[in-house]
Amino acid sequence: MRNPHLKAPLTLLRNISTFFYIFSFLFFSLSIYPLKADETSKAPLPFVVISQFIQHISLDKEREGLIAALNEAGYKDGETMILLYKNAQGSLPLAQQIAVDFVSRNPAVAVAISTPSALSLQNALKDQKIPLVFTAVSDPLGSKLVTTLTARPESITGISDNLSANLQLDLVQKALPSLKTIGIVYNAGEINSVKAVQDLQQEAAKRNLTLKLATVEKSSEVSLVVNNLIGEKVEALYIPNDNTVVSAMESVVLLGKKFKVPVFAGDAGSIERGALAAYAYDRFKLGKKAGELVVKILKGQNAGDLVIETKHPLITMINLKSAEDMGVPIPEDLKNTAQIIGEAP
Repeated sequence: MRNPHLKAPLTLLRNISTFFYIFSFLFFSLSIYPLKADETSKAPLPFVVISQFIQHISLDKEREGLIAALNEAGYKDGETMILLYKNAQGSLPLAQQIAVDFVSRNPAVAVAISTPSALSLQNALKDQKIPLVFTAVSDPLGSKLVTTLTARPESITGISDNLSANLQLDLVQKALPSLKTIGIVYNAGEINSVKAVQDLQQEAAKRNLTLKLATVEKSSEVSLVVNNLIGEKVEALYIPNDNTVVSAMESVVLLGKKFKVPVFAGDAGSIERGALAAYAYDRFKLGKKAGELVVKILKGQNAGDLVIETKHPLITMINLKSAEDMGVPIPEDLKNTAQIIGEAP
């Protein structure tokens, strides 16, 4: 038989235990409630993705300029934004995979550095309401990225780096006044390169210059194709802003020096890598312009309302060491107006 005197202490013990559990639950709830409220009040950091088609100085500088513009506006990776960068290493299938992956992450802004990357992102975006900013794209209209350079229905804007064929050939002929034949190497799979070569052909015809064209599909083919062109007795080589060929610029320069065939280019980075001369853009500054467009979009502006810029300051760059190695005396008037790289001994 249960002792009646034990009932009261047992009841009291149960009441104390119940009170302890209730108090613990309330304390825990109150302690975590402000944290949850604070977390939900914080807006998520804007997510920016950058797709670059291939690795070379000019495109790298564009990316650096873009990130500099973001940082100057207060957007810093891991602090006020999340930045994800991927490089396709010259592979179009990989560029397309990167684009699909980026779109699945639903970024605030997608950025493309080069025409192949821009087209890959455009295709992956389709009807998604994700704004796209491009740079290092020569012909945004011809590549059908946009329908107009001014206000447009597409949620796309960017910076065009189209070069005047007239000015490019002016530079080559100033350095080589008696020039008659120029060899051009490009990737026919790059829309931007096809347009540049077409423009060069039209301008060359006006000047009675002969262009000998050769195409490549990948950078590993460049050396062999350039060697064949030199064998056809071209007097100079001109490399347009073609990502495939520019990525192999060192091999072009090596052959130019070996056979005393001057190498001209359409981008400043190629001069740093040994090409003789270029009339080109400051790629870091173009990247900053693209970054400024990204900032405007992050702050609420519509990409389709932002004008696509096509006119930028150009600089003449000459590598005097390469000029000497390729057997080209640079006229003083041209030298005096140029930014000099690689001083000759």
